[in-house]
Amino acid sequence: MLSKPIFKQTLKANFKLWFIFTLIMTALHIVLIAVFNASTLSDMSNMVKDTPLANLLGEATFLGMLSKTFYGIQGVLLPIVFIIMTANSLIASQVDRGSMAYLLSTPTKRSTVVLTQAAYLILSLILMILIVTLAGLVSISVFQADIQVDTTNYLMLNLGLFLLMFATSGISFFFSCVFNLSKNSLAWGAGLPMAFFLLKLMGDVDSSLEGLKYVSMNSLFDTSAIIDGGNVAVPFAVLAVIGITLYLFGMRVFKEKDLPL
Repeated sequence: MLSKPIFKQTLKANFKLWFIFTLIMTALHIVLIAVFNASTLSDMSNMVKDTPLANLLGEATFLGMLSKTFYGIQGVLLPIVFIIMTANSLIASQVDRGSMAYLLSTPTKRSTVVLTQAAYLILSLILMILIVTLAGLVSISVFQADIQVDTTNYLMLNLGLFLLMFATSGISFFFSCVFNLSKNSLAWGAGLPMAFFLLKLMGDVDSSLEGLKYVSMNSLFDTSAIIDGGNVAVPFAVLAVIGITLYLFGMRVFKEKDLPL
């Protein structure tokens, strides 16, 4: 069961951080949509032709540009940073500071605490991506009304982004549950997601390093396959399974481990 008092306290403590990251993500998304111009992008593509930067620009189409910029860099990196900071604060940081001891001195069960914290992290990501998606749809209708945009593919890009962030949050939340010290939780809970991001980015930028991106979980969010109409059901399902599994294992570890209370 969830605890409404704990959820409200968690919401209050983390709202400012969530709001700032959501605002920045939304603003960046709107700006990228507003400045898109096919001819300008084509000129830029010609300028960086035969250089590693050409891979980042992608196809000279609206969704092609968004897939390589927002859905490849900014829209991935920003929520990763939010996840790292929030996941650590939900469990490991509270154990480290001793506030978890006070919380568990009440009749509240460990299972209730950890389930409530997990629910907050997941719901905050859902709301974040939902706001970005809705802002994007409105911006497209305002700034790109004269071009044909495949709404289904756009929505699939946002669904894929959420599933990637869900799986990433599972990693950070798992290590927050495993470790009692923030420094250890951050070392692993931040280290793996950032490593996955950098490996994918290096593989996209330099074709000679393309193999690196397949070591990264982030390669399961294949924006090119979405735009080209490829089958993304399997990688999306894998991301969902990774997230669910890590959350469940994290909650189980927290309920059974010894705490310095």
